[in-house]
Formats: sequence, structure tokens, C-alpha cells
Amino acid sequence: MSDQLEVGDRAPGFELPAVYGYKAGATSPSAEEKVVIKLKDFLDKKWVVLAFYAQDSSPEDTRLMIGFNEWNRKFKTREVEVLGCSWNGVNSHQQFIEVYQLGFTLLADEYKKATEAYGVIKEVDDLGTLVKVIDRTTFVIDKTGMIRGIWRNIEDLRGHPAEIWEFIQQEKK
Repeated sequence: MSDQLEVGDRAPGFELPAVYGYKAGATSPSAEEKVVIKLKDFLDKKWVVLAFYAQDSSPEDTRLMIGFNEWNRKFKTREVEVLGCSWNGVNSHQQFIEVYQLGFTLLADEYKKATEAYGVIKEVDDLGTLVKVIDRTTFVIDKTGMIRGIWRNIEDLRGHPAEIWEFIQQEKK
């Protein structure tokens, strides 16, 4: 596991399979196939909110992703791209997006490369066995690729996107 990333560090690059979210007037995201998203796609163009979460459709993560979905239009007005990332595959992401009509992209980190690079894997005791899980963490990355903000151990899942919005309003002049 890498050293923990800090504000001011360069964000590790990634190249992951993804499913686009709903766009107004478009059909289901299942129409998109073999989409690959790279962090460098956004360099010199947009800021990125990269939200790591544990599991598609779990009650907590659903609350978090619906929260980001509710704020997604505002983020877009400031040229900020919201990306969700978990170990679920594209089929699971596709279903998650369709059920909750999420309007942003979900990244499939099935081989745990991005979660490892960003240091968001933790071990928890599950009935006496240590199990690796994703620690819900959000990174705000500016268009130069620098990490501007990090939120770990997020407690208010529904209010977290509003907190990120306030941060971006102050940081992104």
C-alpha cells in the first residue's frame, strides 16, 4: 500500500472501464460499450471530484451517490466532472445507474489499481477475518492534476456533496 496522499500531491493517473451516466434526453447508459476513462482526459479541461465508494446499491453508498447526483448539475456549471469509483464491474455500474438514474460516470476498478494508488483500501474485521474494503474517500483534483482536497471517513453521506460544492466554490475562482 502506498503512502497516504495529501493535499498538494499529484493525483495518480488511472485508466479504467466506465459507464456513462444519464444525459438529458439520451437513452439508457447501456448503449455505451467499452468506455475507458483516464484522468488525463480531464487535464487542462476540468476539475474532477473522484468519489471512492464500497458497493453499488448498498444503502450507504446509494445515499452518497444519489447525493452527488442531486448536485451534479451545479458541478457541471463550474466545469467539474463527478466520477464514482468502486470495485464493481461495468454491468453492476450500468444497473446502478439505470435504477437510480445517476447522471455521472462510474469507474470499474475491478483489479484494485486506482484504489491502491489512492490509498483508499482498509482492512476491517468481519467475524474474525480481516477483509479488505474501500474506505469512502473523496478527492478534488484541479485541471493541472493536483489534489486540492481530500475527505476521508465521511459521516454525513447525504450532505457530503454539498460540502464538496462549498469547497469548490471557495477554491475554484
